[in-house]
Amino acid sequence: MNRFLAISLCCAVALSPAVPGLAQEEGLKTAGEVAAGTFAWGHSLSYVRDHFLKAAAEFPEDKYGYRPTEEVRTFGEILLHVARYNHLVASHAMGRPPEDVREFAFHSKAETIAKLKRSFEELEEVSEKKPDRFDLDVLIHTSEHYGNLATYYRLNGLVPPASR
Repeated sequence: MNRFLAISLCCAVALSPAVPGLAQEEGLKTAGEVAAGTFAWGHSLSYVRDHFLKAAAEFPEDKYGYRPTEEVRTFGEILLHVARYNHLVASHAMGRPPEDVREFAFHSKAETIAKLKRSFEELEEVSEKKPDRFDLDVLIHTSEHYGNLATYYRLNGLVPPASR
């Protein structure tokens, strides 16, 4: 029995760094970080933003209207959906009224990327000025849609940025 307890204790101690919430990295984690497994696609807002913007910038403009099936958004619509979501989250956190949804209609690749960049700047503002109001779900949401973009890249014979 003592041998069983000793082995169990050794296993628990050895595995504790691998269990989210038990590992002591640089300080305590928030409940949101623990819930997201501190994964949120890897690291931080800048990490998510950089990969997402690179995917938007490198995808050919003539393929922004591509969609694998009629039931899903086009590549451009996904980008604008993320920009709109980011904007809504940031506006709410900062106590500002959001822009009209019509401001997020697709017109061109350049305009789409500008909207996307602005939405990430708004999130950065929240992170800097009201970190307690920063919702980690926005990183998870963006990361999930990066998965869509990566699939669209592959379906068009291209390699997504995070895979290079």
